[in-house]
Amino acid sequence: MKRGWWIVFQKEIKELLTDRKMWLGSIVLPLLVMPALMLFIAKMQAGAAEDARKNINVALVGHNARVEQAISKIPEMHLVEKSDPLQALKDGDVRAVVTIGEQFDQQVQAQKPAGLTIAYDPSNQKSEAAHGLVQQTLQVLSQEVAAERLTKLNVPPETLLPFDVQSIDTSEENQKAGSALGFIVPLLLVLSCVTGAMPVATDLMAGEKERGTLEALLTAPVNSRQVLTGKLLSVSVMSFLSALLSTLAMVATFRFMPSSEGDSSQDLHFSLSYLSAVDVLTILGALFFVSIMFGALMLGVSSLAKTYKEAQTYLAPFVFVAMVPVYATMMMSINEIPTQYFLLPVLNTTTLMKEVLYGVSDPAHVAMVFGSSLVFAILAVVLTANLFRRESLIVKG
Repeated sequence: MKRGWWIVFQKEIKELLTDRKMWLGSIVLPLLVMPALMLFIAKMQAGAAEDARKNINVALVGHNARVEQAISKIPEMHLVEKSDPLQALKDGDVRAVVTIGEQFDQQVQAQKPAGLTIAYDPSNQKSEAAHGLVQQTLQVLSQEVAAERLTKLNVPPETLLPFDVQSIDTSEENQKAGSALGFIVPLLLVLSCVTGAMPVATDLMAGEKERGTLEALLTAPVNSRQVLTGKLLSVSVMSFLSALLSTLAMVATFRFMPSSEGDSSQDLHFSLSYLSAVDVLTILGALFFVSIMFGALMLGVSSLAKTYKEAQTYLAPFVFVAMVPVYATMMMSINEIPTQYFLLPVLNTTTLMKEVLYGVSDPAHVAMVFGSSLVFAILAVVLTANLFRRESLIVKG
């Protein structure tokens, strides 16, 4: 004869698979949301970067032929006349205002520093990008004027360049991808565990209590521990299934994104084609323990509610619980993450995923994360088991 927990597990899974809400929340959404969100982020960033360097209107106050020529030489920049340039900048009609000092020409001829100011709006990303481009253009013009002055004095321009400083990019493609995605990917995958478990835990405990079917199940020839085990497995399986589908959707999306998005995706370094099967299994292993922990905790919290809607209210904070650890490591490089982070619940999983996305594989960190996650999963199961023994939390009313 089959074990009681297996009978309960089969019964719950069959009911879940015939429930449209469960299919939508735990299976359909991860398959659709992850690729759609990643493609949306890539397109938005590529579009924003491209749009910031197009049709840059610059207002010019004062006149100087060389300054006007230098700015007009850039195809993306257009000089426009405005009666009130600063107001036009605030209104977004221009992205920068270049003011030429009244004594500019005389100062240049006298070989003195000539005054130029660039007004821009740092709160506007397009204005900030325009400021950088205008500043770079005027710096090039300044260097040209300086070179002309040195030539008149029979001094080689190289005299003022005692150092030849060059920058070398030592990062690899996987590190660039990890830097770009080390925040959003762990956030989405951990949230998928929560969103996959939440509707199941709500229905299997508070929902059945409200319908009165939980009491009937407890009168069946299976003990309460087997009932809890079957329900816990059901919640954990749906939670992990949601995380699994999200992970596979993420990997598939990024593997094909460069060929489908073209050069813009390459420039944004959104390809995760460097991830190996071991890397993916490491991520899934960490998410497996998170699924069990969240599944047990949500099942326990759901038992505190008397109705389905009340359980939804109680379980809503789990979304924030999943988000906080990700935000805690958002601005950290993998070299800055403290060792204790690999031992804290949820935070250990997000830091491990961040390392994997950076292309770093540290067996010690993997062992710490898996070991600590196992401990937290066991503690969550024990806590829920103790709540399940309280008749007042299980029986309706």
